[in-house]
Amino acid sequence: MRKLEWAIVVSLLAVAAGFPLFQAIHEAAEQKESPHVFELFRRAPTKENLHRWDDNAKDRSVFAKWLRPWALQKRYDVFKEVAPKSVPGAEGWLFYNQDVDYLLDPPYTDDRFYKGTFDTLVAGKRVNLRNPLVAMMDFRAQLAARGIKLLLVPIPGKPSIYPDKLYAGFRGEAISPTLGLLEDLKRRGFETVDLFTPLMRAKAEGRFQLYLKRDTHWTPQGLEIAADVLAARIKELAPGLDPEAGLGSGDSAKAGGPRFALKDTTIKRWGDIAEMTKVPERKSIWEEEAVEAHPVTDLATQKPYHDNPDSPILWLGDSFSRIYQTDAPGSAGVIAQVAYRLNCPLASIVNDGGASTVVRQQLARRPELLKGKKLVVWTFVERDLRFGSKGWALTNLP
Repeated sequence: MRKLEWAIVVSLLAVAAGFPLFQAIHEAAEQKESPHVFELFRRAPTKENLHRWDDNAKDRSVFAKWLRPWALQKRYDVFKEVAPKSVPGAEGWLFYNQDVDYLLDPPYTDDRFYKGTFDTLVAGKRVNLRNPLVAMMDFRAQLAARGIKLLLVPIPGKPSIYPDKLYAGFRGEAISPTLGLLEDLKRRGFETVDLFTPLMRAKAEGRFQLYLKRDTHWTPQGLEIAADVLAARIKELAPGLDPEAGLGSGDSAKAGGPRFALKDTTIKRWGDIAEMTKVPERKSIWEEEAVEAHPVTDLATQKPYHDNPDSPILWLGDSFSRIYQTDAPGSAGVIAQVAYRLNCPLASIVNDGGASTVVRQQLARRPELLKGKKLVVWTFVERDLRFGSKGWALTNLP
């Protein structure tokens, strides 16, 4: 019995010390760098530093890199699991876990939303900067001081429009917390756009698929429905848009005529959620999805649509504004589609995942973009109300 106890102790010590020792030797010999374990002694042992060190250790681990792909594949083969970032749905659909969590977790009006956060003193008032309304009201006030209007546009996440694809037995409609935000914004005098209603109406008609099956984003048909609504709202807030305002010679359409035209094309997209699964055989499990898109062409130059910094409209957005716009097929995203409907180019700042704060920070570094602006259109996917990169920090415009 004594020998068995010693064998167990020695085995545990070998595992506890052997793996880190092997990792350190590998980093020093193969990667020619200081072993990561030494980083523990180079920074203060705060909770944040220890968490960062632990996350980096997991990513660097030789054993994890060898074992993780095998484990992910087996989890999918046996249980059809695609965690942690992906959620399997019905009929081969995949969902992003943050989109789902946003619908399930307490909204910004619930005290639980602020658990672990602290109030901050701003202009003599105590506010919690996790509350998105604080940043929204501050940004609106800064724009108003410059004579610029603000249009706030929350974009529905895929499970808000397709809860039936998330769970085959679901009946009815998902009630997104964002609908409450829209009502709150209206009470506070904000200019907003409700994209939920037109997208749900289009889904009920069944003519188009509005979101990609294995991607977080909408299809070209989904964004074009949004573009119809957005363009109509922009015309209300900034009437009399001049397609030639601020544009140089040779870069404008004939007076009074259309500036842009649409083309037809079909592209194939590999879903970002499918990629997030990291299942080794994912390319053989899921296919690319073919979608029909409509790139916008400038009639004067016969070149693809491009932004113009002198436009009276500035667009702030995230990857929902980038998809089809700067990636394939190009000039077919929601920005180009809105410009086509307005017959006027836009200026834009787009940052994947950064529409809550990063785009405002980028604008603060490029204040010249606000020159001559009538309207700022601030779009963000609804999950950012909880998960936005850098939260909803206050940003001062110069």
